[in-house]
Amino acid sequence: MKTKWRETRKLYREYINTDPSIDFSDQGISDKGLQRLAALMMPVDERLLAMLRTLGSQDAAPDPEWAQQLLSANAWLSGIAVVDASGATVGQVPSTPMRPLDYASLLDMADRYKVRKMGARVVSDEMGTVVMVAMPFFKENEWAGLVVVNFDPRNLVRFSPDSNALVVVSTEGLLWPGGAGQGESLAALKWSDMLRGEVQGDIRTGGGEYVWQARYLGQLELVYLTDAREVRAAKPEPKKEAAPSPEPNKTLPSTERLPQPTDLTAP
Repeated sequence: MKTKWRETRKLYREYINTDPSIDFSDQGISDKGLQRLAALMMPVDERLLAMLRTLGSQDAAPDPEWAQQLLSANAWLSGIAVVDASGATVGQVPSTPMRPLDYASLLDMADRYKVRKMGARVVSDEMGTVVMVAMPFFKENEWAGLVVVNFDPRNLVRFSPDSNALVVVSTEGLLWPGGAGQGESLAALKWSDMLRGEVQGDIRTGGGEYVWQARYLGQLELVYLTDAREVRAAKPEPKKEAAPSPEPNKTLPSTERLPQPTDLTAP
């Protein structure tokens, strides 16, 4: 019995009540390509996520003040519209949008909205690309319409420290081509197939070595990419040598006692 109890205590200490420890040797993400991508995408993605959290908390038709506050807090948004289940615009901010939008493609996803899920669409035309994100609202627990935010991806990616090095595509097309001219070819890849089992990876195409990271936006997926060739090929900087420590028990010059002047009055 005592032997069994000792074995039980040993298992408890090893696997349940273990002593906490910190591994200071773990340097986190060591891949220079992933580090580069994270630095480029995080300022963009953090703003998108913050906006989605606010939008996702609204399950009733908002008043104009709420819409204006959301627009003011996210200056990269182009507009906000409240649309009923038939597609009629109930209200919008600004009241006269610079670009008229058709919300019919969003209304096609009624099954998602009835279970309180967001929907999104990417629309490209001669005026450029716009992303629409819709959050359903309800009346008496029945789906009654959508709160739709829209934005030009160019206004969002400008928060990246180097937007030319960042490419953003989606399962519905290109959002931001970057500055290297590879955006169209990257957007043309079969992302729906590639994203079935992975949310991060590497692609070699067009002479580039792209590292990518995906995230959901409604039912579609956004993919952030950057060419990692240069950062992965760069030689690591030599470690700086630490300043030598003072020898033990050696008095520093600044702490040595100064010689006392001779007392000329002494006999």
